[in-house]
Amino acid sequence: MAWNYNENTEEKDLIYDLRQTYAQLLDEVLKRIAENRYEGNYNKWFNALDDLHTEIHQKLTPKEREEYQEKLKECLTILNKFPETYNGASKNQENNYKIKMALKQLELWLKDKMEKHRMFGAKEEAELL
Repeated sequence: MAWNYNENTEEKDLIYDLRQTYAQLLDEVLKRIAENRYEGNYNKWFNALDDLHTEIHQKLTPKEREEYQEKLKECLTILNKFPETYNGASKNQENNYKIKMALKQLELWLKDKMEKHRMFGAKEEAELL
């Protein structure tokens, strides 16, 4: 949360809850991911996944950050194997499938971590009562 400190007193007033901004950023990134996945734009899909990683990085544990680097390397290995397909110059179905699956696995891993860290708006038990 963002606080406004009054210089004359020890009081502080809530200016804005930054969770709203964070949720809006994630919403925008998740929409771009879905749109580019649907359109088969691999370059923009990958860039949106990279943006998602940037947004959730602080929520990941050190072990998860290392695991992400491994997942990213696996994905990049496949993307670099088929640059013509990745850039849309080739329509080879087998290569398209390999690239799509590499990006999809990276996306699923990121979303699994978001779910694990309750970034999809899970309610606290006190809120449920």
